[in-house]
Amino acid sequence: MDKKILFTATPTEKRAALLENNRIAEIVVERPDNIRLLGNIYRGRIVSVLPGIQAAFVDIGLPKAAFLHVSEVDPLLLLEETDSMSERFYDKSSKKSKAFYLPIEKILSEGQEILVQVIKEPIGTKGAKVTTHISLAGRFLVLIPDTDFIGVSKKTSDKKRRTYLKKLIASIKPPGIGFIVRTIGLEVSESEFILEIKELIEKWKKAQEEALIGSGPKLIYKEMGITTRVIRDLFSEDVLEVYVDQQEDYNEIISYLKTISPSLCSRVKLYKDNIPLFDKFDIEKDLEILLKRKVWLKSGGYIVFDHTEALLTIDVNTGRNIGKHDLEETIFRTNIEAAQEIARQLRLRDIGGIIVVDFIDMQKPEHRRKLEEEMQKLLRKDKSSTSCTSLSKFGLMEITRKRVRPELQELYTDVCNVCKGLGWVFSPATVAARIDRWLKRASPNLSTRELILAVNPSVASYLKNDNYRVLLKLEAEHNFKIKLTEDDNLDQDEYEFYLEGQKKPITNKFYAC
Repeated sequence: MDKKILFTATPTEKRAALLENNRIAEIVVERPDNIRLLGNIYRGRIVSVLPGIQAAFVDIGLPKAAFLHVSEVDPLLLLEETDSMSERFYDKSSKKSKAFYLPIEKILSEGQEILVQVIKEPIGTKGAKVTTHISLAGRFLVLIPDTDFIGVSKKTSDKKRRTYLKKLIASIKPPGIGFIVRTIGLEVSESEFILEIKELIEKWKKAQEEALIGSGPKLIYKEMGITTRVIRDLFSEDVLEVYVDQQEDYNEIISYLKTISPSLCSRVKLYKDNIPLFDKFDIEKDLEILLKRKVWLKSGGYIVFDHTEALLTIDVNTGRNIGKHDLEETIFRTNIEAAQEIARQLRLRDIGGIIVVDFIDMQKPEHRRKLEEEMQKLLRKDKSSTSCTSLSKFGLMEITRKRVRPELQELYTDVCNVCKGLGWVFSPATVAARIDRWLKRASPNLSTRELILAVNPSVASYLKNDNYRVLLKLEAEHNFKIKLTEDDNLDQDEYEFYLEGQKKPITNKFYAC
């Protein structure tokens, strides 16, 4: 499979895309006002303990307190633990803490300070979810402090290879620190493991030292930024090319690769073409589909996404696909094609939680079995933890996908003030990003450097925020002088560009999305 990774950055956002056979398979987006917290380690303070739900809320310095369930509490990592506590609550020969079986009020108390790590981003009205089972992810290994546990990615079923890797890691790691071999590390050499073990241990030591300084709440370890994190997690041997359109990000990637996989440096290319990188690979139109309720299939069928409070439902329809001869065969082919697109859309939209798929009813048992096998095979390719049930007698299949961050729709959209949640509208930050891309397309083709920009008042307020911080960045990035005007007749997701002295907008000349 031909794989590529694309990085594009502007003052308003950074995006990274994984392409498989020239089709976008995953997209990661990060904005200055919405930096990811997953993996960050904090010195937090317990603000409340709730025996009724066996959980506690922890102040880690964010607007909302983080949620800590008793099953995520390991007394060995408590900052104020005593030796007697360790001996009583922790079995050093086991990876798991015996704290799982103790009431949370016996372990934690208000005002107590502990080390916690974010395992689920804040979503909607809920704060982050945290754990005291700390781990540090590297490219090939995951470090687990205060244990001698050694694990190997479940992506390999080769028992001999698993046994070899466990013995290898045991022979080169120091005592008292555990490691898990990641999927990308299944084929690397001993020397690469040694280098990463040293690097991860150094990071953990620095985090421990930082944790002992001052008092909480405070951040003591910050996960990698989007650029290095994507390279760490997605840049495997089967990725043939990486394109980066910013010199700073290119330097960051090369610097990181030189320390862990120098042989991959030659695959990284600095993109300098005037055509925007995502336009060059024709994937902006694919990204537009991510926000649509209905997604068409090549055969003429379609799938429909509907969110409820508790789950996502996906309906499969034959649509314009009327087949040629056999209705049952037409239905089966549509269901298979829908399964492939659903698995892709789950990754693209970063959908998590419970998903219920209503496939078209099939009569033949072998068709039902083949559809189940196809979905299971597709979900195994997903790096997030997934599972699915068999088809029910009504043609329903339940899928679960681990949810650790808000899905892409929540990042890109706000609830519409007019429809009160029945539909969606682009957020001001997303409109600003679209304006940014418009300016990049227009810049090489416009001789004038003065433009008038008309936007909805809510978008104007966003562009004016912090003494016109966003607008000034756009002007500096694209070498335009922009006069901002508010237009109540424009919807929140609309904008128009004009030349000075002209009434007809020029927006459509350089519009893509």
